[in-house]
Amino acid sequence: MKRRDIIKYTAYATGAALSAPLISSLLVSCQSEVAATATTEGLAFFSEKEMELVKKIANLILPKTDSPSATEVGVHEMIDHMVGNVYAEKEKADYKTDFQALSQLVADKSTDELATLVTQLNDKDTATPESAQKGFRRIKQQTIAYYLSSKEIGMNYLNYLPVPGEYEACISLADVGGKAWAL
Repeated sequence: MKRRDIIKYTAYATGAALSAPLISSLLVSCQSEVAATATTEGLAFFSEKEMELVKKIANLILPKTDSPSATEVGVHEMIDHMVGNVYAEKEKADYKTDFQALSQLVADKSTDELATLVTQLNDKDTATPESAQKGFRRIKQQTIAYYLSSKEIGMNYLNYLPVPGEYEACISLADVGGKAWAL
């Protein structure tokens, strides 16, 4: 066999090895897209009652101001989708345990009492159960992350530059229209 043939066959083998995972991921992504749209109508992780609590907490974390509230951009749906469809079984079980502790703590609280309790849950030095605090922190982190990465907030309330230009290290907020940058 000639050296040229060896190089050619090596290139074919390398190309096949590199493109197989790419092709399979494209095929799977098409299927998961259909599955994701099919499951958005039903809940993937929370019950209806639990989802109402997630909505209340998300709206206490990010209420409607001059920008939409957390539930107006679908944060609660994204939390349900991610935990129900992306988390591993062990993570789901841990999440459920912490969420149930939080749920028991906030059961039958009015909106004002819930707002006070959310403030206490934010403070690590309070006497609230650690599992409930952990459940609250998980929801809070997800709420903020999914809010800031939502299309509505990224395009309409933060600076958005899909193709970045020249890097400028130190600029004032006034130089970019008074808005923080979208992720």
